[in-house]
Amino acid sequence: MIKLKSLLFEQEEEKQIHSLVSDWENEKAQKYASVLIEKYGEPKIKGKKMLLWEDLELIDEEKYKYKVKKIDKVYIIDESIAHSFPAEHTDYVYSTLKIPQIQAKDGVSTIEPELVGKFAGVTGSIIIDGLKGEATARCGDLVANDVTLNFVLDSIDGKIEPSKETYAKSILATR
Repeated sequence: MIKLKSLLFEQEEEKQIHSLVSDWENEKAQKYASVLIEKYGEPKIKGKKMLLWEDLELIDEEKYKYKVKKIDKVYIIDESIAHSFPAEHTDYVYSTLKIPQIQAKDGVSTIEPELVGKFAGVTGSIIIDGLKGEATARCGDLVANDVTLNFVLDSIDGKIEPSKETYAKSILATR
């Protein structure tokens, strides 16, 4: 069975646990939160079980250059959501992006329901809010979230047909 490895895995193992998350129950979320705090500074919102950064300028990884450079919201939750597609991993970090092409008009969502259904059929890690005109990706690191958001953008723009195969190839190419 394939297991997804975070591009920041080595960094996660070396870093100290930050005091903001020292009481968290989920070790992977705790370690990754500590990496994010070190890389991006303390978040704007600090809850007992969640940290939130807003208008975050992503800093490229050593082995990956982000395609979406500015994210509206990044948040990490003290949770561990088992996910087996496209490989075994856990989800706990979210990236939210406002997408002009799907902004609601007069209080009505403009994204085609069929497209939302296709996203749901590809992965449970794509969350579409048609009234806010936002897409959220949830995975185990920001790189996977970037790939996921680009998959959503390319699908909305008609550049690709959203499919499990296309998504899996995109994610696995970064590992």
